[in-house]
Amino acid sequence: MPRAPRCRAVRALLRGRYREVLPLATFMRRLGPQGRRLVRRGDPAAFRALVAQCLVCVPWDARPAPVGPSFRQVGCPGDPARACRGGRGRAARSGPGAPPSPAPRDPSTPQVSCLKELVARVVQRLCERGARNVLAFGFALLDGARGGPPVAFTTSVRSYLPNTVTETLRGSGAWGLLLRRVGDDVLAHLLTRCALYVLVAPSCAYQVCGPPLYDLCAPAATRPLATSGHRPGTRMDLRPTRQARNAGARRRRGAGGSSPPLAKRPRRDVTPEPERGPDRPSSRHPPGRAHGLSGGEPGAVTSARAAAEANSGEGGPPGTRLTSAGAQLSRPQGVPLSHLSHPETKHFLYCPGGKERLRPSFLLSALRPSLTGARTLLEAIFLGSKSPRPGAARRTRRLPARYWRMRPLFRELLANHARCPYDALLRTHCPLRAPAPAEGSSRGVGGGAGGCALGRPPGAPGGLLQLLRQHSSPWQVYAFLRACLCRLVPAGLWGSGHNRRRFLRNVKKFVSLGKHAKLSLQELTWKMRVQDCAWLRGSPGARCVPAAEHRRREEVLAKLLCWLMGTYVVELLKSFFYVTETTFQKNRLFFYRKRIWSQLQSIGIRQHFNSVHLRELSEAEVRRHQEARPTLLTSKLRFLPKPSGLRPIVNMDYVVGARTFRRDKKVRHLTSQVKNLFSVLNYERARRPSLLGASVLGMDDIHRVWRSFVLRVRAQDPAPQLYFVKVDVTGAYDALPQDKLVEVIANVIRPQENTYCVRHYAVVQRTAQGHVRKSFKRHVSTFVDLQPYMRQFVEHLQETSSLRDAVVIEQSSSLNETGHSLFHLFLRLVHNHVIRIGGKSYVQCQGIPQGSILSTLLCSLCYGDMESRLFSGIQQDGVLLRLVDDFLLVTPHLAQAQAFLRTLVSGVPEYGCTANLQKTAVNFPVDTGAPGSAAPLQLPAHCLFPWCGLLLDTRTLEVFCDYSSYAQTSIRSSLTFSQGTRPGRNMRRKLLAVMRLKCCAVFLDLQVNSIHTVYTNIYKIFLLQAYRFHACVLQFPFNQPVRKNPSFFLRVIADTASRCYSLLKAKNTGLSLGAKGASGPFPSEAARWLCLHAFLLKLARHSSTYRCLLGPLRAAKAQLRRQLPRATLDALEAAASPGLPADFRTILD
Repeated sequence: MPRAPRCRAVRALLRGRYREVLPLATFMRRLGPQGRRLVRRGDPAAFRALVAQCLVCVPWDARPAPVGPSFRQVGCPGDPARACRGGRGRAARSGPGAPPSPAPRDPSTPQVSCLKELVARVVQRLCERGARNVLAFGFALLDGARGGPPVAFTTSVRSYLPNTVTETLRGSGAWGLLLRRVGDDVLAHLLTRCALYVLVAPSCAYQVCGPPLYDLCAPAATRPLATSGHRPGTRMDLRPTRQARNAGARRRRGAGGSSPPLAKRPRRDVTPEPERGPDRPSSRHPPGRAHGLSGGEPGAVTSARAAAEANSGEGGPPGTRLTSAGAQLSRPQGVPLSHLSHPETKHFLYCPGGKERLRPSFLLSALRPSLTGARTLLEAIFLGSKSPRPGAARRTRRLPARYWRMRPLFRELLANHARCPYDALLRTHCPLRAPAPAEGSSRGVGGGAGGCALGRPPGAPGGLLQLLRQHSSPWQVYAFLRACLCRLVPAGLWGSGHNRRRFLRNVKKFVSLGKHAKLSLQELTWKMRVQDCAWLRGSPGARCVPAAEHRRREEVLAKLLCWLMGTYVVELLKSFFYVTETTFQKNRLFFYRKRIWSQLQSIGIRQHFNSVHLRELSEAEVRRHQEARPTLLTSKLRFLPKPSGLRPIVNMDYVVGARTFRRDKKVRHLTSQVKNLFSVLNYERARRPSLLGASVLGMDDIHRVWRSFVLRVRAQDPAPQLYFVKVDVTGAYDALPQDKLVEVIANVIRPQENTYCVRHYAVVQRTAQGHVRKSFKRHVSTFVDLQPYMRQFVEHLQETSSLRDAVVIEQSSSLNETGHSLFHLFLRLVHNHVIRIGGKSYVQCQGIPQGSILSTLLCSLCYGDMESRLFSGIQQDGVLLRLVDDFLLVTPHLAQAQAFLRTLVSGVPEYGCTANLQKTAVNFPVDTGAPGSAAPLQLPAHCLFPWCGLLLDTRTLEVFCDYSSYAQTSIRSSLTFSQGTRPGRNMRRKLLAVMRLKCCAVFLDLQVNSIHTVYTNIYKIFLLQAYRFHACVLQFPFNQPVRKNPSFFLRVIADTASRCYSLLKAKNTGLSLGAKGASGPFPSEAARWLCLHAFLLKLARHSSTYRCLLGPLRAAKAQLRRQLPRATLDALEAAASPGLPADFRTILD
């Protein structure tokens, strides 16, 4: 029998998801003596390969294998060696090979059906049970609306999408021989109750049947892998403190007496990451797993174990003390509150409306301050009941005694809400800097989209800038929320001033969070004193509190705090403020009062009407759009503040006539069609690179083109003088002529010729840190390069992409996506793009929206066509690059540079392309034209030329990183990491991930840049990492100071140096960077010296926080100084001088 591929990473991934993972032969041997005769002499190679490569995965809740046949009564008796009905004369497909003739069936195996009959019945059974099984993807039960003939050998199953895995299995000779060897019962058990995977050399596998693997990777279903961050041989000599050593000794002593796990306890060695791609329903949790507070933690954790996890370097900085359970609610990891949602900033972003008031439908506003209203509020907060609709029959249920005694307290809360002067508090704490016009009946453009009209429209730039500056600070917003909470919540509900102060502190932190941040339940309940809250007591006079009762009280208090923060505070922010990020402050949130934002929105709408050609739809046209089949796309418009105005952003997740966003079936279907179109355009772009012209799709593309150009120029002697031209296009998306765009895309898709095959599949991998990563992808091909079978497809992916150590799950296949249908979809998207503005509907007659996944690719294709017609010979001896609408031309011919600049400044109306002179720059003299007219920025002939975040040396062509975008910004606003229950581990992962993004090959390539330039680039990367390190430390929850675990933070710094050096070596393969004794152009000791120098420079400015780190860092730096050669050390000091470059002096943190 052939040897099975090792695929160690795949096997480890599967072992973390299933109770048992066994080779097929091993599984069969367990069933009895007959299993030992599975493979026999003379068996075809295809069958031997199947047995060697097939893995049987047994779920936690799987039933035992059958002992007798289950299909004997259903199947039709007949000759054991007979061919399948309906399939006589057809050659059975079996992948690599097929048996020449059906082997006679062993009389001891209970086979009574042919393979096609068995698979059909299994699929029907799965559809009837509603089970999610890869084998049944693309099949569904017949219904009245969707009839048609059933699938062969079934009575009520239809096939609505091809399933190549199932079709291959049905017609495979190898699987047919397996059926004859094992019988109906066993194979049916394998297909329905187990999960089968086939290994594909060298390192991947694909799933044949069973619940899809990505459903088994739900966050609540696993436990994090406790991998140590320490790797021998990659650390600096930064010795841990005595406290850390003692903590480790305690953990080792505790681990020594622990009992071994039970035989059937689920494995918990893989932690899932946030899912990429569409949301997938999680599978049922294996028995024995508890639901924790966060997705990746177990449900019930003892205080000792929680302390041990807190004291681990991987789990987070130790010192997160857990106070006595009877005194304070300290990170309640044992409370089963997984159904509670964490308060997140995304819940109050971009809330429309111009009236500053609470919604009448808000629960507190809809309830009367009575005992009945208090009961309804209690049910909503603690029992998860939804507020009844007006006039709907309300089903009453018995309220537990604990909550019954709370009614007077919550009646007081409702009365406080009814008396609370929210408008007065808003005017007091968030006053307007200048009197704003009162609301009136006159409405601006868009029919009063903002809800607040302008007395005198401040359309001038001065008025717009004045309004943009009238945002409320986070402190003002917090003061307003604090005043509301102090008036709303009765003193008895807080229990004590300590609890009130703790909650208000969390409110202050919540308001200061960035765009993608959330407040964990552990932070919300940390140090809240349960004993202070008399209303939590189950019985009035009980003094001795059992542990179970105390945990119940913790849960009740946690639910109240979650409701106050996640519902009440969020509702206040949504009702009185428009919260948004900006284009110039990363993820920092700005709070505009609704009254101010309505005026800003009116100005933005008028400006948008001036720049984009929109046609208003009549009511009849709107009705036709709503009733159109297929559905049409409608976008909603919002604005993003810029330093000098507003940027329109189009949200394209809405469909005309759909009731909900994203989750509606119409939305999902149209979104899937748009993604298919996007995948097809990318397929054509990859097959014909000339379609994109000079377009580059990222830093890797820029490095590839720039490196080729640099090597070509340096080969010339003498080196020519080079002329640089940078041009930014004005309103690229809005100015594209739709007729020209249609012409370009018709040439790409060729609707009358092409037919495409689109395969939807999922990839599940385990990262180096032990976390599961899921991604959902599409693969496009034509019938010429189609890979019909999954084995061929996985082999193709491993050969043509970076797919390694992964499991591939096919979701669906579409083998007949015609170019005509895709082009028709494109025409509907372009010509029928409806924008909702202020209650009215408009059709965009020019340009394309910026909020679609197609926008960037369509713009690049259109400009690529323009370049092929106008600038075909401009790259002679030079290079032309374009990142979407940002052009860069470098040429030794001054005439070509001037002609290129002149063409774009004059404009190309056919493509809607006109240069924005304020963002245009050259390094040679140009004619400014008339006095006072706009002119490009003229830079010196030898300078660092800026383009798309790069600084290009115009003489040496070396590349530096441009850090000017960080000026006057806070690193904390641009860096958000999921803190959860292990903030230290998450911090380390986040820092290493963002550093990887900065370590681009264009900065580290020693064939493009000199060694001094690479030194400088790496030093600035380390310096930015030091700023990020400090920002993460400031965001640590639970008041965890650095001094409580200095060894962990020293390891993070050491990891930063070693990881960066690994990336440097990966970008310079084939070059010898360092050797023993710190010799060579760039030894690892040099990277560590630069890292220590950068971190010392930053951390020394906050010596009170990092005093315990500065000594070990200085000692390690002194040791490296003695190891490095003098020449290398001088070069490093020159690269790190000045210590704080001018780019970093204006960073706020």
